[in-house]
Amino acid sequence: MLKEFSCGAVIYKIQNNSPVFLLVMSKRSGGWCFPKGHIENGESEIDTAKREIFEETGIKKLKFIENFRQEDIYIINGILSSNRCERVEKHSIYFLALALEDGMDFDRNEISELKWFNIIQAQNLLFFARQKKIINMAYKLIIGGQDEQSAFKR
Repeated sequence: MLKEFSCGAVIYKIQNNSPVFLLVMSKRSGGWCFPKGHIENGESEIDTAKREIFEETGIKKLKFIENFRQEDIYIINGILSSNRCERVEKHSIYFLALALEDGMDFDRNEISELKWFNIIQAQNLLFFARQKKIINMAYKLIIGGQDEQSAFKR
């Protein structure tokens, strides 16, 4: 079975004393999700996340939160260049990042829309149960008193 790796992040900012989360609407799937993309040769996971976030949202200034790395593993049916279908084990790795700017200049070839949502809205829009679990873990970490001493910029 082929394996495929992508990296991205749960991106948030504080608005009216509460976290809001940035979701992107993928043109490919038509659903709301976290910004992410494929790892390129020689790239680290965090470098991939930074590049993909910038490409998909225009946000370059981020503060990555320590000790948050979630991996979503699932099976998809992929189409190979030989036009045959093969099962692919997909690994989507997510970090947690505080947006230090709004950006919002997104890749219109891949993304049809991006928007900030509160936790309830985001939970309702995310399709996959594992993504809902990941955003819930991020939310609990954010509201649980994550202070500046334990967060760092990568």
